[in-house]
Amino acid sequence: MTTFKPPIKSKDLLEGIPFDQADDTEPAAKKRFDDFDKTGTKDPNKCKTLLQFPNGAVFWSSKMAVDADGPAAGPGRKKGKQLDPSSGQNDTSFQLPDGGGGLPSETIPYIAIPHAAGDGSKPFHPDIAIGDVAIVIFQDEIVAAICGDIGPQNKIGEGSIHVHEELMPRAPDPCKRNAKGFCDIIRDVSIDEDVLFFVFPHSSFGKELTAENIELKIKERAFTRFNELKGIS
Repeated sequence: MTTFKPPIKSKDLLEGIPFDQADDTEPAAKKRFDDFDKTGTKDPNKCKTLLQFPNGAVFWSSKMAVDADGPAAGPGRKKGKQLDPSSGQNDTSFQLPDGGGGLPSETIPYIAIPHAAGDGSKPFHPDIAIGDVAIVIFQDEIVAAICGDIGPQNKIGEGSIHVHEELMPRAPDPCKRNAKGFCDIIRDVSIDEDVLFFVFPHSSFGKELTAENIELKIKERAFTRFNELKGIS
């Protein structure tokens, strides 16, 4: 059983979470994250724990970088490669059904999941799938998200621009903005540590998601699963 002690500033949001029943999970992945931190990187994972609860929910505590991947969120907005010239992509791993395309980072709350060792198409944890829902907590702010992208195998803790915005003012503004308030380019503002991620396996949707309903459906399902974990029916 884990001895992980969650941050005091998140205590109220975590009431009822059975951390004493969670076990360490995927130790090889945790070692990859820790080994990466030892390379002298300027963006360490700070993955303090990687756990799985009896009901299957996967949890970790880490930093959270900005993932700007995805198509433009609408007229006058930029694509991922423009928002993040160093490593941005114009698409995400998750695709909306019926040709709806990827997820715009500015408007959809998604997180990126590290890929499995040696397989860039699969998440690092065998129970997690792209499309599963998640809850992200930083201090006393909370947001629902979808597992929308796959990231490097040795880096954990990435959230879309919209996730970072939902955690403001505790999180810094992830963007330099134009006169309309749209993101012009992302800023180098990873949340340094103690971001809490809960991913709920087998929670993905069928073909009912659309660009118009995705955020509401993510929120409904993620908070339902989170409350179940807390023992709230």
